[in-house]
Amino acid sequence: MTTISIMRASATTVAYAAGTGRPRGRVRPVGTVPRRGGGTLTRFLALAGSFAVVLLVFFFAVRPWYLQWGATDEEARRPLAGDEVVRNAAGQETRAITIHAGVERVWPWLAQLGQDRGGFYSFDLLENLVGCDMPTDDRLRPDRQSWQVGDKLWMYPPDRAGGAGFATLRSYVPGHALGFGTRAVGTPLSAPEDGSWAFYLDSIDPSTSRLIVRGRGAPGRSLLGVVFDRAIFEPVHFVMERRMMIGVKQLAEGGDRQRVLNHAHVALWTVTFACLVVAAVLVIRRKRWQRPLAGFVAAAALFQLLTLGQPPVMLGAALVAVLCSGRWWAGGSSPARRPAVRGAPARRHRTSPRVLHGQRAGPVSN
Repeated sequence: MTTISIMRASATTVAYAAGTGRPRGRVRPVGTVPRRGGGTLTRFLALAGSFAVVLLVFFFAVRPWYLQWGATDEEARRPLAGDEVVRNAAGQETRAITIHAGVERVWPWLAQLGQDRGGFYSFDLLENLVGCDMPTDDRLRPDRQSWQVGDKLWMYPPDRAGGAGFATLRSYVPGHALGFGTRAVGTPLSAPEDGSWAFYLDSIDPSTSRLIVRGRGAPGRSLLGVVFDRAIFEPVHFVMERRMMIGVKQLAEGGDRQRVLNHAHVALWTVTFACLVVAAVLVIRRKRWQRPLAGFVAAAALFQLLTLGQPPVMLGAALVAVLCSGRWWAGGSSPARRPAVRGAPARRHRTSPRVLHGQRAGPVSN
């Protein structure tokens, strides 16, 4: 047995010298902690799963809220001028806001909506970035407040967007209602109108009004069209329409619509979206992806809050500061090492080949 042990140890030593006896797997250096993480597929699935949760919350909690933002159930059910443009609507959204001014003070601002009139009182910085060329001076324009059925409400200049950036007035109640026929994105001008966008002023008392805005869509959209409408067009349209309604309220009540603060809102959205993209990239590229994943979820939730909820700028800035100061972006991919004991020299530990192969080291006797 002694001879056999000596031969076995010698064979193991020769195999290691030849490079054929290396153990399977990676030998971790003494004093290190194993890395936590997973493969690229694991990180991608974690990112996709988190994004799916964010979408579920959006569609089942956020979307129903903004489809009826500010409107009562009675206002959402009641028929309004302009509903006749799309009689059998597949979808409808009704929003409302209370304005502390009489109808006669609100109507002039509402009547001059349009790119070629007084603008839309919304985030004109974003509108002009995409070439809408909106007016930026908020003043009443008496010569731009008259309408006739068949007139066009321009959202883009006539010489841009293929001349298709308009809605057509189909229902008109002077002093109270404007109802426009619209076309969904991708619907040619030769096709019938498949949507409506209506504005209605309801008098509560001589010094209070309700502005109700309703949009309706006809059935028949393709699956891709429905996905585009619900995931992209609807939330973007709400962001702009909500600010428009607030702008009308501010102007009719004798104030201004605070364009500088509007620009600050856009800046906060940009920073938050940048954090969202950076977090997604870090999840895919880093071995330690748990913190970036938490940052991704936080940025996605904050982006929805800032764009759709539009809290005061100072509150939004504080939330963005908390997001950016978090440690979700920190942490390298190198393994953490235990601190060495002060005063003790670092020693290299050499592992016996026999120990690696599961052999118990011991004295060899002749």
